[in-house]
Amino acid sequence: MVEMVTKSGGKTFTIVNEVNDHGAATLRDENGSTYHVTSYDNRALRDYLASHHSGDRVRMDIERAGVRANVWQVSALYPGVEGQA
Repeated sequence: MVEMVTKSGGKTFTIVNEVNDHGAATLRDENGSTYHVTSYDNRALRDYLASHHSGDRVRMDIERAGVRANVWQVSALYPGVEGQA
């Protein structure tokens, strides 16, 4: 089981496209903004996100991954997966 940080924090995202063979996924936040996740702070974060499906909601922190426009990295997870939207 991946270790999660505090019970409060993070942002809720809905998985639009599940993690693919290259580790990329597409997420949408509650305001409708779309994020393309391409990297993870560690393998456990990738595996956690990969265990979820389109429509599932997860709480996490993401940060820019390099200088590309809309490419993000998962840096933390939070408890309280909200299941299907």
